[in-house]
Amino acid sequence: MKIRQSIAWIAAALLLILGAAGAEEPTILEDPEGGRWEYHSESLNIVIEKFTEKVKSGSKKKTREYCVADIQASPESPLYPVMTDPTSKRPAGYKMVSPELLQEKAHPMFAMSDDMYGIRLQKYDYKGIVIRNGEIIATKTRNSAKKRAWPNLDAMALLPDGSMKTFVCDAHTAEEYLEMGAEQVFSFGPWLISDGEINPEVLNPKYYPYNEPRVAIGMVEPYHYIAVVVRGRPKGSYAGVHLDWLAQLLLDRGCVEALNLDGGQTATMIFNGKIIETGDKGLRSQGSMICFGRIEE
Repeated sequence: MKIRQSIAWIAAALLLILGAAGAEEPTILEDPEGGRWEYHSESLNIVIEKFTEKVKSGSKKKTREYCVADIQASPESPLYPVMTDPTSKRPAGYKMVSPELLQEKAHPMFAMSDDMYGIRLQKYDYKGIVIRNGEIIATKTRNSAKKRAWPNLDAMALLPDGSMKTFVCDAHTAEEYLEMGAEQVFSFGPWLISDGEINPEVLNPKYYPYNEPRVAIGMVEPYHYIAVVVRGRPKGSYAGVHLDWLAQLLLDRGCVEALNLDGGQTATMIFNGKIIETGDKGLRSQGSMICFGRIEE
């Protein structure tokens, strides 16, 4: 095992050296056994690490498994969404397909599940404020002054300078987000970090106190993001995590803004066309994903 990992790292180092010398050709490392994936180009750098550890869960020992992606994007290679096509009656992202089929639309180098707004368009009264590529998809959100059901529909806006900012669900209307210049607004929640501080509600042990498969994205600084996907099922084998654990991980990684996204069977992380982490052994069909880069670059 260690010998194979050493060979993989030597090969990766040679690729990176050669890539630096040419300064043009992207370099890719895929080392599933070592739990590491990398992509490096002049405009985009992605480093993904998979962590596995045994933790106590009740009276049992379970596996905690999760992937952390450190993404350094740029104006030339920004975050972008991929969605199923709109129809004459339904917006983009309404139709659900497998994550594999969805990512084939754009062939992203990196893709992850998002706020799963399509399912709320189909089944729920409150959709949250959702914007994709500067177009309003949904506007009806919850009242933050009242007790809110799950998800609470807190939002994260991606702004033109590559920065991300989290907001409570009804802090702004969709039109106000557009006036700010927001190109994407994701709505799920709760917000995990704002202005470098963890959400006090998340730290409350009585607030949604469950270990679950999780997905989150946060910002370290403009164009520098951290994405996390945690496996949590089947529950007899995988521990999952609480929201406070997720928030602390992102804070430790330098995030000053972060939002919890849809987990469970939605949780998916894809690199170079291959699924590298999921929340469960079975994946839910999805209508949209968050992406970076393209395989043909």
